[in-house]
Amino acid sequence: MSEMSQPINQTNVDSTPSSHSGSWGAKGILAVALAVVFGGSLYQSVRLSNELGNVKQQLSQSQQRMTDLQGEVGTTTADAKREANEAVAKMNEEIAKARKEAQVGAYRAQVAVKQQTGKVMTALEAKNTELTGQIDQLKQDNAAKSTEFDQTLTGIKGDVGDVKTEVATAKADIDSTKTDLRRAVGDMGVMSGLIATNATELGELRKLGERNYIEFTLAKNGQPQKVGDIQMALKKTDLKRNRFTFDVVADDKRVEKKDKTINEPVQFYLSSMRLPYEVVVNSVTKDGVKGYLAVPKVKLMASR
Repeated sequence: MSEMSQPINQTNVDSTPSSHSGSWGAKGILAVALAVVFGGSLYQSVRLSNELGNVKQQLSQSQQRMTDLQGEVGTTTADAKREANEAVAKMNEEIAKARKEAQVGAYRAQVAVKQQTGKVMTALEAKNTELTGQIDQLKQDNAAKSTEFDQTLTGIKGDVGDVKTEVATAKADIDSTKTDLRRAVGDMGVMSGLIATNATELGELRKLGERNYIEFTLAKNGQPQKVGDIQMALKKTDLKRNRFTFDVVADDKRVEKKDKTINEPVQFYLSSMRLPYEVVVNSVTKDGVKGYLAVPKVKLMASR
């Protein structure tokens, strides 16, 4: 009591409120700090809760999208199966149709072949009948012709006998003519072929075929005249002595053959011949001469 009754010291009175004031200030700061911490925690909790809600929503959407996609996949698979089945069914229909058409075509072809075969067989039978008739007719004709042939053959045998007689006669005439033909040595000293002195003997020479023979008539004018592949110019004739003089123009050369007699082989060579050409004059007149040129058939280079 004595202490409480004592007068309050001014100093003590003033210091007491200050200590209380400092204690409440610390508590306020702590309270504010706790409020800030709690508020931050609450904000974080709310933010996390919102984010969790967003994640759950996104997850739900993803699951829904997956479900939709599965449904679409199922629908697409079903459509693809349906289209594939339709395509297979359509293909089977086309195959069956093509098979049926092929069978129908084959059947028609068989029918056509049978019909054509029947026509061919009918035609062959008709042709066979026709040929048989022709053969029978030929047999009859051959029998008649055989008799006729025998008769003709008998006549031919008689004709052959006559021909043989004529051939023998002609051969005798030819042999006689050959006897009349003679050989002579030409003016160049070369043995000539057979010499013809007239048209008949010249014909026989042509038949023998040893040379080619060209007949000519030369006029006494001194002008070159083409005979075969050469030229000749008659310069002089002597009717009384049957002599003549002429020039031969061949291989770009002119050679004089002087005072030759009838039926004398007048010979000269060409560069392309091994054998000599021969001029034979058979007759002499005051105006000219007649005779022939004998030309070798084979042309060979002369070996000189």
